[in-house]
Amino acid sequence: MKKMTLIVIAMLLVTGASGAYGYFFIYQSEDSDEVEVQQEQVQETNETVEEEPEEPEEPEEPPQEDNSSFFIGMKDECFEYDGMDRCWTIYVPNSTDDSQSIPLILDLHALQRSADNQYQLSDMDRIAEENNAIVLYPHGYENSWNFGQCCDPANEAGIDDYGFLRTLIYHTSDTFPVDSDRVYMTGWSTGCAMAQAFANDASDILTAMACMSMYLLEEPSSGYNAIPIMEIHGLEDPIAPYGSLITSSIIFQQQVWFTGAEQNLFEWKEMNGCTGDLPTLSETNAGYTVQEFTDCDNGSEVALVSLNLAAHNVYLKNDPGSPEPGNPGGVDTPQIAWDFLSRFSK
Repeated sequence: MKKMTLIVIAMLLVTGASGAYGYFFIYQSEDSDEVEVQQEQVQETNETVEEEPEEPEEPEEPPQEDNSSFFIGMKDECFEYDGMDRCWTIYVPNSTDDSQSIPLILDLHALQRSADNQYQLSDMDRIAEENNAIVLYPHGYENSWNFGQCCDPANEAGIDDYGFLRTLIYHTSDTFPVDSDRVYMTGWSTGCAMAQAFANDASDILTAMACMSMYLLEEPSSGYNAIPIMEIHGLEDPIAPYGSLITSSIIFQQQVWFTGAEQNLFEWKEMNGCTGDLPTLSETNAGYTVQEFTDCDNGSEVALVSLNLAAHNVYLKNDPGSPEPGNPGGVDTPQIAWDFLSRFSK
């Protein structure tokens, strides 16, 4: 390629009224004497040119909601806690976005069951979808929970389930638009015992608890502050008997507690500082009755729902882990639990 040297000679031509002028550019090659001349003509007029009016700017589109920061739907998740992977299933309803904070429900499975079993059984995903709430199904260590007195293998291994559940609540609240004033817990059988033990231990972060077919099997915590408590129990329960004349937990783990549904109601009544000697019978029908103490510390309540025809499984669906059917009276116990829980906020 030839190297070019630019020599610029500018000449102004004035041609009277026309106002024409021009520039001449002369390029000369270092290799040749040949000169190339280029002329560029520019026309100028004395006429005034009217500028076209500027079109008004289009209004900016409103910012679009970006929900890509969190998951919508259902999936399994894990994190490392206390040196091991702890896992859960999460259900986030389709209506969830970051424009409003929503409730969080933790639903705990029974002994020798799993998070997936509880999802199939409890119908809490329906409650979550209908009421715009996130539900978590935590998975216990080898299908068990450690709430102090029970149950192996989690108890024998010294698993810190209190810490795991606390951390799970914090983790979920950091990831999703959770209303920290509406954190609820439920569960079935030993999952219900774990839920009541957690309510006793973590009343600072838990708003209310309503669970199925088991009792508080721990001593009251010195740090407990009254929160609303409901227990739902079948009168025909052979595993955690309704009354205290039969040991309620000889069936599992070779441990014995002399308690029952009525005794559990009165224990929580004392813990919550409720007034009155006897509960109010607030609802009674062919399927179930509701007894409750409503004048309690911190605006809390304590309630017992007794299902007339139900055994240990008080849900509508059959237990996927056993031949036991759901409650034969067709009582929508998840809805009863949610109607109670959702009335309360921190």
